[in-house]
Amino acid sequence: MAFQFATKIAELIKAGTMRVVLDEKPLLLAYHKDDVYALSDKCPHMKHSLYEGTYGDGSVTCKRHGATVDVTTGEIKAKAKLLFMKMPTKKAQTYVTKVVDDDVFVLM
Repeated sequence: MAFQFATKIAELIKAGTMRVVLDEKPLLLAYHKDDVYALSDKCPHMKHSLYEGTYGDGSVTCKRHGATVDVTTGEIKAKAKLLFMKMPTKKAQTYVTKVVDDDVFVLM
């Protein structure tokens, strides 16, 4: 395992979230409360892209079935729904990040 360059911090701050691929793994990067977080860009419910969902207040909501994931911990804040039934939804995989000078790195 080693830290890999993901993006420039200014680009992430401007975007709020972004999708990157490191080691052939799609990741969602999020900037929240002056910190950088990385998690799998696959919703833990049915693997749809979280990046395509909506982001706000430290959470991302999958546009496919509405699962809401805390970007800081990967914990599920709201389970996925199919019609009116809430579906089992596992915690999202998170990754360690660090910022050095102007660069964002993710431990892969």
